[in-house]
Amino acid sequence: MDSLQKYNIGFVGLSHGVHRFDMAIGQDFFESFPGSVLQQGQVQLELMLEKRPDMLIFDFLLRGSVQLDCDRCLGNYAHAIDHRQRLYVKFGEQVGEESEDVFVIPHGESHFDVAQHVYEYLHLELPIRRIHPSGSQGEAGCDQQMIRRVHEHTHGRKRAAEQPGKGGSQWEALKKLKFKES
Repeated sequence: MDSLQKYNIGFVGLSHGVHRFDMAIGQDFFESFPGSVLQQGQVQLELMLEKRPDMLIFDFLLRGSVQLDCDRCLGNYAHAIDHRQRLYVKFGEQVGEESEDVFVIPHGESHFDVAQHVYEYLHLELPIRRIHPSGSQGEAGCDQQMIRRVHEHTHGRKRAAEQPGKGGSQWEALKKLKFKES
């Protein structure tokens, strides 16, 4: 069975009005998107579908956490997810995205797949810099042994760059260049 099948919402047999779908997003969902930053997590999706004669309105509520790799120490940490998003689905001839929150599907469709939208909404919640959160006492959440190793390697490079003739800076080579005056 396709792990994303449950995200293909059938709306033809539903009456006009609001309908609720609750889904647990777990490992099977993340494995369906290989190469993604997100590979693990536990997120609850509360999907409200308002069916109207001329359109569908989806309200997404995503809550839970995903596992991210820290940019500073490369350790794994849990990042909280709490995201709301509204998507309008209209019926028309031109299939595709009309804008970031309006999608058009053909008149004869009976299902709408929300998996790709859920995937994108989860990514909207990710920070640009992924760093362990600080502890309750303000202490760094990063792996201190890894931070020491990084400092050892970066300070060694800085010291070599500061000493002329010993690896020196990239500007030393440029200072030696002679140009002909015209």
